Amino acid sequence: MNQRKIGTLSLCCMMIGSILGAGIIVLPPMAIAVAGDWALVGWALISLFGIALAYVFARIGILLPGEGGAANAVEYAFGPAAKQFSAYALICALFFGPAAVVLTIVTYLPPEIAPQTELGQAVAGGIIQVVCAGLILSGLRNMSRITLVLASSATGLLLTGAGLVLVFHSQAPTALPEFDSGTMGYTMLLLFWAVVGWEVVGNYGDEVVDPRRTVPRAAILAACIIGLVFMAVAAGLQYGQFPVEAGHGVAALLYPLFGVYAPWVNAAMTAGLCMTTYLVVVGAVSRLVAHLSQETGLPDVLNRRNCFGIPWVVITGYTCIHLFLFCMVGAGFFDLAMLVAVADGFFLTNALLCTVAAVRIFSSPLPKGIAGILSLGILAVLLQSHWQVIVVIGFLAFWVMTKARRSTFLARFQTSRDSR
Repeated sequence: MNQRKIGTLSLCCMMIGSILGAGIIVLPPMAIAVAGDWALVGWALISLFGIALAYVFARIGILLPGEGGAANAVEYAFGPAAKQFSAYALICALFFGPAAVVLTIVTYLPPEIAPQTELGQAVAGGIIQVVCAGLILSGLRNMSRITLVLASSATGLLLTGAGLVLVFHSQAPTALPEFDSGTMGYTMLLLFWAVVGWEVVGNYGDEVVDPRRTVPRAAILAACIIGLVFMAVAAGLQYGQFPVEAGHGVAALLYPLFGVYAPWVNAAMTAGLCMTTYLVVVGAVSRLVAHLSQETGLPDVLNRRNCFGIPWVVITGYTCIHLFLFCMVGAGFFDLAMLVAVADGFFLTNALLCTVAAVRIFSSPLPKGIAGILSLGILAVLLQSHWQVIVVIGFLAFWVMTKARRSTFLARFQTSRDSR
């Protein structure tokens, strides 16, 4: 392997780009539409949630480093079967989540070049998907350079645009209306998409310089910057006064800077953030799959790697799955909202198992307490998921438990047979 390791700044930018990703583009107007004036409160809560997640998963990455990531913590706390369930939940989330991320790029293309049909969107998504897969296969060092430019540029644009809107083009906040717990619960379910990705922080532990110092520094710094961007963008959209020609959503925040060219800049920024999310999350989970192939019944071929140490068989497999999903999008069977809803359920399941495991393995009161509060919050949000997703998660848990019991029975039977 000729791959050199990356430092704090590169890892921090990878995290910023991957967490902001599609969420910062799609979710602010969606949250305002659902929660109204309470949307900013939801963003404040999810920002604190994200900082806590970054802290917990960074500590897990320090205590149990390696490509297994947070799944190693689940195994340490609850055993191999729980680790497999956690890992499989994350792997299943990656069947749907990256396709939603790429489809976001297509959705926010300028009207002049945006595909007008579902088939056209599917074709454009497939092309972007193949490009992203090629970038992952080029190695972590090259990928980190790309994400450094993309994430820093996007963060600067969002903060500058939101700042100008709040200072020069905003109205005074009004009194909050009566609180609706059901609406806020659904809003938090939507906003969880904005902090998906922290659970893969530890998967890169073997490929950074001095992970015990680099990973937590990068994670906490990235979480604080991301929280600032969340609040600035949400406040700018909630209180900003925009002319009709400014457009909709985050593009409106860029209007004071770029005028009529704001949709084009927004499209480029969206592409950069979403591609960063795809690169970081798929790259991390591909390492997890390769790691599992050495421990479980997954085929050994999944651990085949290229000269940069990238599991190219796993990347190829995910690419084929995502291309199939784009075919389903083109046929009208899936849309962006459906892909997000399904992926979120699996992401939440994995995050819940990891935070509960953290409660068990952490010894210090502060991280143990933070992990406990996170577990309760994630469970509350998970219960807001569609019942179909919860049923599938239940079947996945049943399958893993049955498989584990069968393996245990066979091992005992073989031991008893050998003793005779």
